[in-house]
Amino acid sequence: MGIVVSVLLSLVILPAIPSIQAQNTTSFLPTDNFSIPQLGGSINFAVNGSYRSAVLENNTWVFRGLALNSSQTRGTLYISVENSNVTITDFRTNFGLGRSQYIRYTVEGQGVQRINLGINQTTNVADWMVTLNRQFLNEGEGWQLRRGTTIVVSGQIGNVTVVHYNWDIVNDSNLPFHEQHSVALTVVAVLIGTVLAATISSIKVRRR
Repeated sequence: MGIVVSVLLSLVILPAIPSIQAQNTTSFLPTDNFSIPQLGGSINFAVNGSYRSAVLENNTWVFRGLALNSSQTRGTLYISVENSNVTITDFRTNFGLGRSQYIRYTVEGQGVQRINLGINQTTNVADWMVTLNRQFLNEGEGWQLRRGTTIVVSGQIGNVTVVHYNWDIVNDSNLPFHEQHSVALTVVAVLIGTVLAATISSIKVRRR
């Protein structure tokens, strides 16, 4: 039994470790401010988090490898804020699942927010959901889909949620090993735990 567990660990779990360790990250706090001076906008996060890189490009903050509050899933976020202040309260990506990517934030000032959740393929309006203070908004009621990848929210104040639903299987071959196979790793981990528990129980019974 011990040989089976060792083989599973070496073939599935261990290859993911170098991939995880190889990625350097930078931590941030809620007090850190990401401003866009030319547009009169600023971005903060409500919780601690980290990213692999954060660069202001063409008045858009590009966060790569972004994870909030010790989340194991990292994603890419493009966000531009004009004449408003935004506090991001949640950001998650779940590749291959129905609820693929979403962001929640509070906004002060009736300005404009342009958001791309790291999507590099054309989407349809039907793939998106936008809410303001938990009320659903139809496209044209304060938000629009631009170029098939970017959500533009304008003139809204309060709590905004932007969700992209992925109805197709996403090609995640460019993701790190542990993110490509997160479900498989979880299943294997559970199986290993079950096998170990059964082995320990069996040993205890034999000793008796």
